[in-house]
Amino acid sequence: MKDLLNYYYYIITDRINMQGHNYYFTYLNNYFCLYRYDANFEVLDEVFKLNTYMLYNNYPINKIILNKDSSITTKYGNHYYILVLLRYNSHNLIKLNNVLNFGKLVNPLPNILNRTNWIELWSNKIDNIEYSIKHLMHKYKLIYNSIYYYIGLTENAITYLKLFSIPSKNITISHRRVHGCDKIVDFYNPLNLVIDYHIRDLSEYIKSMFFERKWDVLTIINYLKKINMSGSDYIYFYIRMLFPSYYFDLYDLIISGKELEKSILNITSYQEDYEYLLYEIYIMIKSHVNIVGIEWINKKFAI
Repeated sequence: MKDLLNYYYYIITDRINMQGHNYYFTYLNNYFCLYRYDANFEVLDEVFKLNTYMLYNNYPINKIILNKDSSITTKYGNHYYILVLLRYNSHNLIKLNNVLNFGKLVNPLPNILNRTNWIELWSNKIDNIEYSIKHLMHKYKLIYNSIYYYIGLTENAITYLKLFSIPSKNITISHRRVHGCDKIVDFYNPLNLVIDYHIRDLSEYIKSMFFERKWDVLTIINYLKKINMSGSDYIYFYIRMLFPSYYFDLYDLIISGKELEKSILNITSYQEDYEYLLYEIYIMIKSHVNIVGIEWINKKFAI
């Protein structure tokens, strides 16, 4: 790795700290990380353009460094890496305020990073899973016994989207995912960004805090009551909370062999608790905006 840094970036350093698949080091009193990149290479040009846009407009974000060939990626062995200057290097965990203050309007929109068409994205997700599960049902019993429940939740979310239409305003720079265990340095990683309705990050953060068992239902509701949201914010927040990204993310890791199937129990064991959270969110939201709740959930928890 020292040879790669020297040859491709003209960096000479003896102190390289490997964490997971990534390499951290300091050079000329600056912090850097060489991230292993195994994701979609087709989006990298737009990722770099978005990073440049954010830096030019003084948005908080870490900086992608091109190699000597003006390439975003550098191959080392069987993997590709991207060098990032860590302008935000703290390893403290993110807090709710980090999430609320991050979203920035972006214009023009990088189309390839645009994730606002939730109906199409979620419908395609369901179609792909329903096709795959027919071939996997005998190998993954826990998934097969739970998957259709989460497909049903997704269909509920899509029904709402068809009633209210997909978001077209307040489109901001967002994250692919936000987790409660994310560190500041991870949160400002430019490789984790997409373009979406600004409520995306908040909903994904809350889902994570719930399933990591860091926040209970009462804590979440109390936080939500303190957040200033518009009528459309409430609606799309509720829809986004219905979409079980937490389940589908774990499903993908299991199918790809990166997680054991039994880890799905970390989700399904709290299925009813999450239903109650959705019910309490609905009760809170309906005092601000006219919205019909999920009938089967309302019947289950209404006094």
